[in-house]
Amino acid sequence: MKIVHVTSSLVKKSAGVGEVVKALSHQQTDLGFDVTVLGLDHPDWELEKEEWSGVKTILVPVFGPRKLGYAAHMEQVLEELQPDIVHLHGLWMHPGRSVLKWHRKTNRPFILSPHGMLSKVALSYSKIKKYLISALFQNEVMANASAFHATSNAEIIEIKDYGIKSKIYEISNGIHEQIPLNGDYSKTDKTIISLGRVHRKKALDQLILAWKKIEQEFPEWSVRIIGPSEGGEDTRLLSLIKDIDVSRVTVEGPVYGTDKIKIMSDASIFALPTYSENFALTVAESLMLEVPVISSHGAPWEGLELEKCGLWVPVGSDSMAEALKKLMLLNDSDRHEMGIRGRNWMIRDFSWSTIAEKFIVSYKDIIKDKL
Repeated sequence: MKIVHVTSSLVKKSAGVGEVVKALSHQQTDLGFDVTVLGLDHPDWELEKEEWSGVKTILVPVFGPRKLGYAAHMEQVLEELQPDIVHLHGLWMHPGRSVLKWHRKTNRPFILSPHGMLSKVALSYSKIKKYLISALFQNEVMANASAFHATSNAEIIEIKDYGIKSKIYEISNGIHEQIPLNGDYSKTDKTIISLGRVHRKKALDQLILAWKKIEQEFPEWSVRIIGPSEGGEDTRLLSLIKDIDVSRVTVEGPVYGTDKIKIMSDASIFALPTYSENFALTVAESLMLEVPVISSHGAPWEGLELEKCGLWVPVGSDSMAEALKKLMLLNDSDRHEMGIRGRNWMIRDFSWSTIAEKFIVSYKDIIKDKL
């Protein structure tokens, strides 16, 4: 079976989507399948391409605004590759139109992973752009997809609410088996981190407001918000920090590679106060690194409480403050035990080898239905 993954960006700035495509394509290649990743060229590619070593990658030049991702030659490349199935990742970008045109010419199937882009919160941003792209090609892309992929039951509901009637496969994202880089769980200085895109939908202002309610009780603790800012959100958060006069809160730029793993390993608690998230890879990464997690109901992590490795709470500063306080009052060894349970859960249910094989089964099912 020849598989082609199509996405907009393969560099780190693509955040979670690019990381998912990278891990999935590597694992499917290791399983012995003919896998190619097709994406858009980017100035950072030369600096990062070694991370894709072992997977065939093709980058197509972009013409015009990068936000639209117009790649005139992508359709031709797809025809030359002659895949049995295409796995399209993401919405609202021109690669989707290229896949649609390839599908109509060849009558071969494609599966579409929205990666959370059909949530109500995600749809509330850049409405004019999405309306125009929907009319130009996105609605046709979705109507012609042989199947959709969702990472959770919550995302299945989002897809159906949008009016999609295609078959939907529920397969979670995977997680690499990382070894924690920190063995000291009794540090005097304790840190809460929230790492990922600094975007308004992440509800990071609610984390800051929650911290305001409890900071005086925990003078040895601090909060670090880390990640690439979008739409000036870092400036908005820094202004909020100043306006409400909270201390020991920082808003920092992105970190990658071993620096990222070290920061996540060193954390005492990982907090995700998001309004909307289809998976949240950083939650899985934190659990793999034996760090307990507090996630809002905006992300599908109700298993945190079932597995006794964190808390799953409503979005809002009150609920976040209460959850933070509950974990901060635990002793170091109890928090560490929560983290160990989280790691065991990730290894059991979220290894990339297991996830990649589930996708292969879905691809074969889709191809069989097309015959």
